[in-house]
Amino acid sequence: MLRLFHQKTRSGEQLQEQRYLAAIREFGPSIARFTAGYERDTARQQELLQEVHLALWQSFAGFQEQCSVRTWVYRVAHNVGVSHVQKSLRTTEQHYVPLEDAEDLICEHSDMENTDRQLDLQRLFRLIYQMGPPDREVMLMYLEGIDAASIAEVTGLSARNVATKIHRIKSLLSSRLQAKGVAA
Repeated sequence: MLRLFHQKTRSGEQLQEQRYLAAIREFGPSIARFTAGYERDTARQQELLQEVHLALWQSFAGFQEQCSVRTWVYRVAHNVGVSHVQKSLRTTEQHYVPLEDAEDLICEHSDMENTDRQLDLQRLFRLIYQMGPPDREVMLMYLEGIDAASIAEVTGLSARNVATKIHRIKSLLSSRLQAKGVAA
């Protein structure tokens, strides 16, 4: 009985492999072009194509010839492509701008302003990273929007001490940035 099971399994795997290889011979270049429509980045296109190939190989284990091989191949490729796009949208959603902020994107000076702002932030963080660990941690948490009481819980300092540190660090950073010609 066990021997019969192994023979069936081997023949099933061989059939799966044969179907996959035949499909790739016939539709391989088409699949590559098809998946390129789902992704512009060439490296990610290759990853997507690999995902499609894996899904195709796996799918032929359950292929029951209720449709043509061509239809099957494109269904699998389409489903993998759609999943890829949905996953990409979920990971890039945070980059969308609310309608109220869209006007800033249209402004011809916004690119220069954004560049200046990025440089200012880089300078600010360089200064923060030069501080000792306790002061740096307090300031980084403050910049994350954490209130003094919560920072106090995390660091073990009193809330009053945290608030004093934040005030002093802000003053220090502001004076250093102004000395470097950055608008504070």
